Amino acid sequence: MCVVALAHQVHSDWPLILIGNRDEFHGRPSAGLAVWENGGGIVAGRDLQAGGTWLGVHAPSGRIIVVTNVRGAAPDPAKESRGALVVDMLRGTGRFADPAASDLDRFNAFNLFAVGDGGARLLTNRPEPLIASLAPGVHALANEPVNQPCPRAERLRTALEAVVDARSDPEGLLDTLTAEGDPALFIRGDVYGTRASTLVAVAADGSVKMIERRYEAGGRSIGTTALEFRIG
Repeated sequence: MCVVALAHQVHSDWPLILIGNRDEFHGRPSAGLAVWENGGGIVAGRDLQAGGTWLGVHAPSGRIIVVTNVRGAAPDPAKESRGALVVDMLRGTGRFADPAASDLDRFNAFNLFAVGDGGARLLTNRPEPLIASLAPGVHALANEPVNQPCPRAERLRTALEAVVDARSDPEGLLDTLTAEGDPALFIRGDVYGTRASTLVAVAADGSVKMIERRYEAGGRSIGTTALEFRIG
């Protein structure tokens, strides 16, 4: 994901709302949102090049993880996969199921929201490795270091905050992700651009609404997947 916002424990009907756009090269192969076969309860899209994911829900535990890259140096192919970090954290097993701050520089630059196991956290390795608890509220990330202002993240955070304040249905935020505006949340590129818009909304009773809209080069729509399931 390259811009994402999280509302944690502040909407009376939806204690968790996660919304964001994944920006990526159109030539990088990926699979759409689905329940993973032999995935132990993971519901996510899948990066078919590296095998991980950028955003997922682990239905048995209720863990939800989303990662963004961070602008800067060119990726080092010798580093660990950020998508694999997401999968380990979702499953709660593997080398990086519960990473320490000292593990974070083993990955190329990233920001990450992790929700579950009783709270919400921010993990990042830019400008330096950090694992921090998140208070209830509305938070946003994009592909900038967390100590730098980001207009894209602020625009999406403001839109999500308005939904929280109005106690309205979060599904309309999917249209916000493709709406024109400055700064742009949606990238309509032929080589690189927005590949997916995703909403995860968890109700107070543990029911989940998860919707993914997918796009090809030029921002043309190529399909939508909407799933409903329960966590915990």
